[in-house]
Amino acid sequence: KTITATGSGAPSLKAANVAAARLGAERAAKMDAFGNIIESVKGVRINSGETAADLMSNDPQVKAKVEGIIRGFKVLDTKYYSDGGVDLIVQVPLDGVLTGTLLPNAGSKTAAAGDAGGITGIIINAKGLKATPALAPRILDDKGNAIYAAELVKSDAVTSHGVCSYEKSMDAAMKDKRVADKPLIVKAMKLASKGGSDLVVSAADAAKLQKAGSVLADGKVVIVVD
Repeated sequence: KTITATGSGAPSLKAANVAAARLGAERAAKMDAFGNIIESVKGVRINSGETAADLMSNDPQVKAKVEGIIRGFKVLDTKYYSDGGVDLIVQVPLDGVLTGTLLPNAGSKTAAAGDAGGITGIIINAKGLKATPALAPRILDDKGNAIYAAELVKSDAVTSHGVCSYEKSMDAAMKDKRVADKPLIVKAMKLASKGGSDLVVSAADAAKLQKAGSVLADGKVVIVVD
């Protein structure tokens, strides 16, 4: 759950000396890296029908906050070239304040507490459905009612570790610390829409999930995808 990008800067031919040229190249590389991360963030899928680009274009405050967060990127590596050029490899974590900013409605509704019965997490098996990973997928019952959504997850849980995580196999999901040692495993029946992120479960499984409301509120959900 990180975004990594490279920024490149060329030395100015008008610089007074090599040191000044390299300094200018570093500044240019940082600006290039910032722009590349912004473009990557814009492509992040928020849910089945919205990307971060949609959210940022519709809400100037969110756009400003996202840009402010990205400006604090971490430089992983710096490469200097003989001609004075500079490449920077930078990284920004998705989890944390960035996810919290992109999901401003997280925690706005209260999930029913229910009796989790010792369940420590939820694994949704969506293998074979070709689900598209997103920051805030929903789990729906067979009538279209949302059993799980970002609005039902505590805001501090969203900021800490996001709405859910994705794994490529059931084995990896079972080992994911997010769901601990006694997860409830549910098979998704279908996608709510073709190529989307929202998953539909049976009425029986929806009832099981609702009983585990406290687990859902903590965002202890792993989705297994292709």
